[in-house]
Amino acid sequence: MMLLINCVRCMAQQNETTFKKPSKLDKYAVGILVKKPYVKDAVAEMMPNTDPIKFVKNMFFNALILAIILSIALSILFLKIAPSLIIIVPVIGYALFQSMFNKFLLFPVQKSKAFGKQVERDILFAARDMIISMRSGLPLVDAMRTVSNGYGAASIEFSKIINLVALGKSTEDAIEEVSMKSKSKTFKELMLQASVSIKAGADVIEALQAVVEEATNERVIELRRYGQKLNALAMFYMLFGVIFPSMGIAVATIMTTFINIFTVTPTLLAVALVGIAFLQIIFLNIIRGSRPSFTL
Repeated sequence: MMLLINCVRCMAQQNETTFKKPSKLDKYAVGILVKKPYVKDAVAEMMPNTDPIKFVKNMFFNALILAIILSIALSILFLKIAPSLIIIVPVIGYALFQSMFNKFLLFPVQKSKAFGKQVERDILFAARDMIISMRSGLPLVDAMRTVSNGYGAASIEFSKIINLVALGKSTEDAIEEVSMKSKSKTFKELMLQASVSIKAGADVIEALQAVVEEATNERVIELRRYGQKLNALAMFYMLFGVIFPSMGIAVATIMTTFINIFTVTPTLLAVALVGIAFLQIIFLNIIRGSRPSFTL
């Protein structure tokens, strides 16, 4: 009798565990994923072992903890400098929480874009090797298998196709499934052209060669544009990052000896140094961000 009661109790506990009512935070996380479906797709792609709802909840708590820590630090600072500003700390804390939460949610999206840039960097080398293998007599699947190692992120994309083919999918379906999810424009064009050529019975090698040549020409044009943009950025960097700050400090120091407007103190020079360093960091980030991420 006791054994039966224990069994019934265990079944009741299991049912409670199975049909646990979702919390408000779970509902909030689901709402975020509904509003931002690209976050769910990026988590599924870049973090396949992570539940999207759990990811949103973790990012929520991380942003909340950081916002609380920064709010406490601001409160201590305002109490020492300007106690009247303590009333705006909750507003600042909420703004910090929202900005950090949105930033954390985009982590898998940024990771996916970075992976796409890595594929774009290596895809032409892998494509040329694959074309050479096909010209020597290998079929498309075997040629993709030869480049599934040694070409970084591009090899990972080709490995996905090989794995799907090994699971029983046709080559065309495997190519379309992987290429549609890829963030690399060149890889998409390359694989979709291969799929279309297979279905149409056309020459796959010539189709792939045409895509490689077109991508190479586009990259050459983009490199020329980057060179032109770099010349302008270098000129602005020399003006606003080197010449104007040094000349401005020198002129201000000389003028203050004749006109008593303000006094050049070590503190003022330190603030100017920090401002110049911040300006140079901005220019360097602009130059780094505009740099092409591919190779020829």
